[in-house]
Amino acid sequence: MGVFVVFQILFAGVKKALNVKNNNIDEYTLRTILGIIYILSILFIMQSSITNKHYSWTFVNFQLVAVIFYTVILNVPFKFHMFTPIVLAFMLFNSAVSSWQSWCLAIILILFYNSLNYIKDHTDKKFPFMLYWSSSIFFGAAYWFFINLKFSIGNPMFLTEIFYLAILELFTFGYIAILYSDVESRTALFKEATHDKLTETYNYDAFDIDFRSKFNKNMSANSKFTMMMFDIDHFKNINDTYGHLAGDKVLQNVVTTVQKVINNRDPLIKLYRTGGEEFNIIFPNYDLAQTTAIVHEIFTTVNHSDMIIDGQTIHLTISVGVSEISESDGSVNDFYSRVDKALYHSKKNGRSAITVA
Repeated sequence: MGVFVVFQILFAGVKKALNVKNNNIDEYTLRTILGIIYILSILFIMQSSITNKHYSWTFVNFQLVAVIFYTVILNVPFKFHMFTPIVLAFMLFNSAVSSWQSWCLAIILILFYNSLNYIKDHTDKKFPFMLYWSSSIFFGAAYWFFINLKFSIGNPMFLTEIFYLAILELFTFGYIAILYSDVESRTALFKEATHDKLTETYNYDAFDIDFRSKFNKNMSANSKFTMMMFDIDHFKNINDTYGHLAGDKVLQNVVTTVQKVINNRDPLIKLYRTGGEEFNIIFPNYDLAQTTAIVHEIFTTVNHSDMIIDGQTIHLTISVGVSEISESDGSVNDFYSRVDKALYHSKKNGRSAITVA
């Protein structure tokens, strides 16, 4: 358990250090790379201390737990895995290539790895504890069977080690289940706090945090970003004519339409619902020219997304304001006001228009 705790601390420290230096490395990629290096280092250090000794099977249970760490905790994508070459490298390290029992052990580890991946990808349960544990005991027993053949440790030791392994795996999966539940709970709470319940896009609180963060980053590192603000035209009339349920459907339809454009263009672009029918889009590391095509695509796509409610066709249009952060912006309010005034200009001059400030 200490090995897992140390990894969590190490990962948190490295992530914080990279954030301080403004290195925008993907958190999942960082966790995978760091985890592989971490677990391999421990394995090879452990094994080097007992290589060529008669008790070189001492850390077998940790080898099996390492497979669980690699598969279940790190969650390394199966199609990109490095597990087979790692096992072969471990065999070379132990001078075990000429041993048929060692080849059987390698095959069992690979099958164990594939089994855990299969369970992970083919179960509806959030965390299939019993499936993981039973699979681990099965392959663990098979692994110890060939260890017994290779080192002649004797049946009493063989049974004792399987018992120890079962207990170790019980605590390992229990610990992972607790971590998983904790992460799941925090994720649910985070989503509730940062997402709009109706449209499931980001809400004003998330926008305020991201907007200020991007602005402060620009002040310190002279980065760039552009913001788009848009309103659904005549939305009050839609609510008054067709009812608020129809208005809700319009909001959901607009978000779905805009999000499709964003996902096809750049998933790092974020959409926020910041008011009743008002939305903001932040384009990180985009200047004004780079956003032009995306803004026009969003504008055109929404303006061609008619809806039929109660047999009546509702023609949707939006008014848009766009601007890029400027060196003259002394505060977030300066930048926000400029975009807001651009939107107001579009609404004041006939709506269904784009104003660039």
